[in-house]
Amino acid sequence: MRTVAKRSIPALCAAAALAGCALSGGTHERAVDNPMPPLKAGVYSDTAVAVRPVATKEGEPDFPPELRGVPLGKAVVLFTVRADGTVADASTLTADDVLFGEAAVTAVLKWKFHPAQVNGAPVDCRMTLPFYFSNPYGYSNDYVPAGTNSKSPDVPEGLLAPGGGAGDARGASVEQH
Repeated sequence: MRTVAKRSIPALCAAAALAGCALSGGTHERAVDNPMPPLKAGVYSDTAVAVRPVATKEGEPDFPPELRGVPLGKAVVLFTVRADGTVADASTLTADDVLFGEAAVTAVLKWKFHPAQVNGAPVDCRMTLPFYFSNPYGYSNDYVPAGTNSKSPDVPEGLLAPGGGAGDARGASVEQH
């Protein structure tokens, strides 16, 4: 019996240590994957507008400092461009971590647009917009995840902010419905 007890003590210590890390927030990666909600009444998809929204004021999201240990991230934000060009109803559709999603939503709420048009009149239009994050806290764009052949497997070439900056949303796209 002593042998069994001695062997299980290291296993119990390891389990307790891992549980403690999980409770203290060791890694912060908590992915987000929300379903696409239906369009609200009076809001158009890109297939129903003659002129799509065009960004006139943009801003990059801040890299969440709580995610210092994460080299890259992505969040896709769903939002409505109002007929007056402001952004409303922003939410995270998908994100590598909830904090990336929150940062992207905060950023897109500050954007301004030339609104979508139907029959020459401005209308509300729902869009999706991907934001790509590169860790400015010591990681470079030369990070190569284990088991991959490319520097940034989920980030299209040229979409990382220059110099390893916070985020870049030049891959903006109108929702495809």
